[in-house]
Amino acid sequence: MWKVIVVEDERPILDLHARLLETYGPFQIAGRFESPFDALEEIPKLEVDALVLDIEMPRMTGLQLAQNLVENGIDVPVIFTTAHQQYAVQAFRVQALDYLLKPMNQNMVKQLDERLQKYYGQKQKQTPKNELSVQLYGEASVKVGDQLIKWPTRITEELFYYFLLQENKLCYKWRIIDDLWTNVEEKRALSNLYNTIYRMRQLFMELGLPIVIDRRHDGYIMNTNDRIVVEPKEKTDALLLESKGYLWAYRWESVIID
Repeated sequence: MWKVIVVEDERPILDLHARLLETYGPFQIAGRFESPFDALEEIPKLEVDALVLDIEMPRMTGLQLAQNLVENGIDVPVIFTTAHQQYAVQAFRVQALDYLLKPMNQNMVKQLDERLQKYYGQKQKQTPKNELSVQLYGEASVKVGDQLIKWPTRITEELFYYFLLQENKLCYKWRIIDDLWTNVEEKRALSNLYNTIYRMRQLFMELGLPIVIDRRHDGYIMNTNDRIVVEPKEKTDALLLESKGYLWAYRWESVIID
């Protein structure tokens, strides 16, 4: 059951979307708001899996609301709804999982459920059994087959290695920030962390990999679901992530991954 929040300034559309989500999909409406300002105040207090935001709203658009929420530490996927397709490019700059033309219908609800399953790493058994081949020592690399992964950003790659070295262990967000975003202002660092996790989840989804990054308490746990093969050292004297030059990796030289 997905817990979602719907923000829509037109009450009939708000009621329709809430009813469609609860009737035709595994969705629970955790909150519904006509005012984006009310939503901005209340959403950080709620535990949800996704946000369904209308784009065209007076005084604060859905895009502005999403950006404000990201800056305030909200790291769940956003689904934008609108009657105008021209907003699509802008929407996908702000943690957008999907973009739907309103009003929603039964098929859209089903598609949204499938998108969330992929995003959160559920029901991936029907996809090809892709796996990652990872070299952690010396010339570090991550491949699918013979192809190097194309990371969306360098920090996404760095955070992946960070999580992998602590697989199935809770990584507290403040420790992650201390290690990867040293000397970055707190609010900006949190926003960077949430955006980076979003990009990583999106990448795994695109590759058909059921690698899950779960939010737990005040941190995250990565479960690879046996889709990562760590290659042996090519040179006995190679250092952990030597080619990457990550400062935190030098402190972890004693870490051994079977």
